[in-house]
Amino acid sequence: MKEQDMLDATSPKSFPTFSETKHSILCSELKQLYVAITRTRQRLWICENIDELSKPMFDYWKTLCLVQVKQLDDSLAQAMQVVSSPEEWKSRGIKLFWENNYEMATMCFERAGDTMWEKRAKATGLKASADRLRGSNPEMSSTVLREAAEIFDSIGRTESAAECFCDLGEYERAGICFFLIFIKVEFIWKNVGNPS
Repeated sequence: MKEQDMLDATSPKSFPTFSETKHSILCSELKQLYVAITRTRQRLWICENIDELSKPMFDYWKTLCLVQVKQLDDSLAQAMQVVSSPEEWKSRGIKLFWENNYEMATMCFERAGDTMWEKRAKATGLKASADRLRGSNPEMSSTVLREAAEIFDSIGRTESAAECFCDLGEYERAGICFFLIFIKVEFIWKNVGNPS
């Protein structure tokens, strides 16, 4: 940076002491910034309200001719807003669901107006949370898992509900779910799978 004359002569000569916590946070934020910059297809908008936080990076990018400054007004904000269709929201939700990002998937399905997928994503996220809590907080894990089981049961995801009830030790309720699955399979076999 010194060779390319990118250092500001007025910058401080002393630096703060090293902090492992701040270093970890900064590394995480830099990784997120890297992903945002390298995955952008057309434009990347970076907004910051506190100038002193953004100034060093902004000045560096300015010397590289990588940034433009625009005043944010209503017309610019409206130009930035692109309305997505319900199909696009659902498609994004399904992608996020299979990437195990259940919270964002739930939001996408909500925007798409697809309550079945919304509830499935929410319940799957709850089940994942319960699994993470099992060792550290078994009581909370059971509460969350029960909520997931009830949601799965309400949307006809009987096998997932049964698995949750088994994990809770509620074997009678799990047995009822498995019995319902058996009845459905038998009905399909008699009416569709067996042509005679």
